[in-house]
Amino acid sequence: MPNEKLLRANVKITAHYPEAIADINAPKVAELNNSTLGFNISCAIEDSYTLNQTDSDTDDSLSICDIGNVETATFINYEASLDGFRDADVAANGVYNLFWRLFKAKGVPFILVKRIGAPNTIEYAEGETVSLFTVETDNSIDLVEDGSMLRLGARFKPQGNAAINVKVVA
Repeated sequence: MPNEKLLRANVKITAHYPEAIADINAPKVAELNNSTLGFNISCAIEDSYTLNQTDSDTDDSLSICDIGNVETATFINYEASLDGFRDADVAANGVYNLFWRLFKAKGVPFILVKRIGAPNTIEYAEGETVSLFTVETDNSIDLVEDGSMLRLGARFKPQGNAAINVKVVA
């Protein structure tokens, strides 16, 4: 990847149906670029999104061989919250309405994929580093404020499976 400056346009977030990616620990180029089961929603997402790993759960059990305090990571925790712009015309085609259609209903599973460092218009490529998060849609929120764009607050329930900073394979 060329030395791209880290600008907002160099963050790509895509939403994939679970059947699109066989193994989140080894996502394939063809799986990530499948436009039937995966959708580039980057341009609909407001800059204040949250899609990251948080502090892991730990275990501090000691064995008789441990000399000092021990803390072992047990579960990866993560959070996902995306606010997306909405189109005034619900029948219009475009990424704003795509975002709304994908996330307006509760209980729909997705794998959210985040890549940092290349323009969001560029397809995924072998060797790139991505993070994948399994989620299920929760109750969405209509975000309406005077004088601002219509937005949908997509809220997600983590499903306990994430792959942080993994390489895309062929």
